[in-house]
Amino acid sequence: MTFTIVARCPETELLGVCLATSPLAVASRCPHVRGGVAAISSQCHSDWRHGLTGLELAAKGWSPDEILVALRHKDRFFDYRQIGIVTADGRAAAHSPVNGAAYTGHRVGEGFVAMGNGLAGPQVVDAIHDAFVANEAIPFFERLVRAIEAGAAAGGEPIGHKSAGLIACAPDVERPLIDLRVDMANPLPAEGGDAVRDLRRIFDAYEPLVPYYADYWLDHPEISYAQFLDLDSRRA
Repeated sequence: MTFTIVARCPETELLGVCLATSPLAVASRCPHVRGGVAAISSQCHSDWRHGLTGLELAAKGWSPDEILVALRHKDRFFDYRQIGIVTADGRAAAHSPVNGAAYTGHRVGEGFVAMGNGLAGPQVVDAIHDAFVANEAIPFFERLVRAIEAGAAAGGEPIGHKSAGLIACAPDVERPLIDLRVDMANPLPAEGGDAVRDLRRIFDAYEPLVPYYADYWLDHPEISYAQFLDLDSRRA
């Protein structure tokens, strides 16, 4: 019951995952990203161990297809899972379970995977795929968010989106450049809330601060985030 974009930016070599779902706190268990290694989402009866194993295998040079084979061999419930993998060299692969209820499926593009389960229909995955392709010229973080917004606009999950998240990492940087979570939409979907809309609001406020929290504040303790934003606006 999750729809997701897993992707690599060929220009910046950033890796990232953006996703939304009807259960709570999706970003606490599904996405796994390591800069210079891989981006993975394990969802639909998700197994967080697959994300950790996948990152370790990708770090050893395994391809996404090889990683999926290895995960299948070690998990007797593999056919229940949905997994998308993109490695640092842009190779991509995905596995989707057979689901007789709501739509479940994926599309693998050049350097990305669009996928989802429990969706309103195949148009959701198509919208994620097409939006990511169409927005090739815009910054990677924004491109990920727009892809998920397109999936939501195409119907997303019929029962609503209670949580969402965005995580992206750069090569040779130990911590994510951006790691945003909406663990519970406020208000809840039944009351008109939507985690995708909440993620957009948080992202728009945080995006100008990405360079500040990435490394600027480490060497400029005298500058607050508000002062940084003021400096940045004057430079612009």
